[in-house]
Formats: sequence, structure tokens, C-alpha cells
Amino acid sequence: MQPEALFAISNGLYILSAKEENGRFVGSLIDAVSQVAANPDFLMVSCMNGSYTKKVVEETGEFALSVLPQDINPLTVGIFGYQSSRNADKWAAVDGIEQGGMMYLRQALAKIRCQVTESLEYPSNTVFFAKVVDAFGSQAGEPLTYKMYRDGFKDKVMTAFEKYKKQPNLKQKGENVMEDKKWTCIVCGYVYDGDVPFEDLPEDWVCPLCGVGKDQFELR
Repeated sequence: MQPEALFAISNGLYILSAKEENGRFVGSLIDAVSQVAANPDFLMVSCMNGSYTKKVVEETGEFALSVLPQDINPLTVGIFGYQSSRNADKWAAVDGIEQGGMMYLRQALAKIRCQVTESLEYPSNTVFFAKVVDAFGSQAGEPLTYKMYRDGFKDKVMTAFEKYKKQPNLKQKGENVMEDKKWTCIVCGYVYDGDVPFEDLPEDWVCPLCGVGKDQFELR
């Protein structure tokens, strides 16, 4: 089995956002989104089971997607991909726009709101099937793909996020709580933030972004 063979599948990068019952917005970086039906439009979205944003989506039954452009600020990708909404107010650190009770990135190529109709849970991920209830804000530009991320954009993201972590004023405000080391994928930089301790994950568990196994993670 060659996990890298799956890298040939074309995937974009998106910000998945949801709203807690208390009104706080959460979000995470995902790469598994596909339109599976039209008239009405339905999407399929996959989220890692340990993701806090996925938990909120399950509780509320709705989510929003922001399609990332190629010229997105690398730090924005790091903010949503390298820390957890459990302990970081991600939306406070980016240029977001609230519309219809959901939060989107202002710079997104498109903004999509969905209502979950059903879901399927697998050992590593949960797949949501959702009806598109709104789609707007379409802009000119090319989307950022996961291949582009792996081919060099990842380095810019990691550099920008490392600088972000060292800003004392942001830590004092509680916008970025990364004091403890986290299990981090050495291939793509994904940071595991699930409820299950990393050591207790099944041996066949794989990184939800790039598909490598647990042996490709280290504490950082």
C-alpha cells in the first residue's frame, strides 16, 4: 500500500466553520469536500473524528465553507489547521465576515452554507452529507489545492505560524494557546487535537490531510 498514491486525487482546501450553541464561532482546515448531487445541491464533507469543529457540526446540524484562494495569507491556513478551536479563538485572528448567522473568510473565492441531512462514521473520519442552503460571494481567482500545499505552500504556512506563536500579546489574549507540545505530522504539518489521546489511536489511524500513519507524527 502506497499512501502517497492517494495524493494524486485532486482536493481543494477549505475552512469549515460552525457555531456553538453559546454563539461562539469555531473552524478548521479541511480538504475533503465534493458535490454529490444537483437540483437540489448536496455536498459530501469529511471531518476527522477528533476535530472539535466536527463535534459542533454534529451538535448543530449545519456548517459553512470558505473556498481558499491561491493568494490566501499562509498564516490564515496555519491558524485554522495547526491549532484547535477548543482553546483558540481562531476567528478573532483573521478577517472574517458574518452573514446569516454563520462565519466566512472575507477573502474566500466562494462562501457556502449547508444543512446536514445524514452522516456516516468511520474509524478515523465522519462523512457529512449536507444540502446547500446558500452559496454566494463568488470571486475571480484560482482555488488553493492540496497539491499546491504539499509542493511548497506548507513551508510558508509553518514559518508564518511559528512566528505567530511567539507573539506575547496574542498569548496574553488567549487567542493562541500552544504552550504544550502537540503530535504533529512531519509530512504536512497537521496537528492532532482529538479527544482520544494520540497514543490510544488505532494503529491503522492515518493523518486526515495527507494519509500517512502514526509513525510519521512527532511531538512539537
